[in-house]
Amino acid sequence: MDDLYEFLIELDKLKAVYRRTYLFDKSRHENSAEHSWHLAIAVLSVQQKFALKIDTLHAMKLALVHDICEIDAGDLSVFDTNRQNKYADEKKCIERLAALPESFAKELIPLWNEYEDQMTIESRWVKVLDRLLPFFSNLRTEGATWKDMDVSAEQVRDVMAFIAKTSPEIHVWMQTKIDDAVNAGWLYEKNQITE
Repeated sequence: MDDLYEFLIELDKLKAVYRRTYLFDKSRHENSAEHSWHLAIAVLSVQQKFALKIDTLHAMKLALVHDICEIDAGDLSVFDTNRQNKYADEKKCIERLAALPESFAKELIPLWNEYEDQMTIESRWVKVLDRLLPFFSNLRTEGATWKDMDVSAEQVRDVMAFIAKTSPEIHVWMQTKIDDAVNAGWLYEKNQITE
């Protein structure tokens, strides 16, 4: 029990890592633990909606583990420009957590590597959903995070481009929503003059 206690206390620190993404009611920023839970629920929902032939439990594990590296490394938005140390900092944290004596800790490195390497269908779907949830937040909050970070429509299109390979249907829907966000003034095109 001591090993389990120490492991879960350590993972509890993810609740203190805040992201740039707002809650859908815009009352505050979400924390990384909330994001991971929401991502795991999204895996279940999307698997049923699209009748995906994936190992759902495995995908949920990837969703729950993919950001625990932020306990030490913190969260960086996909739109942050200072990302050169991100992978190394996150890997160091995963290795530290995997060295804890709790038995599940031994699964952390292979799960995290699988997500980072994007070589399985489960890891690709988790990444799609990992990008989709903040996108939903921006749609619900009238582009709050995009505005905070001065993000252009082109930047959003660039970070979402990979989705077309895993789910063309979702990608087409997102492109329409990006156009709607530009028309609503939540995003701007690079050729527009911003104030």
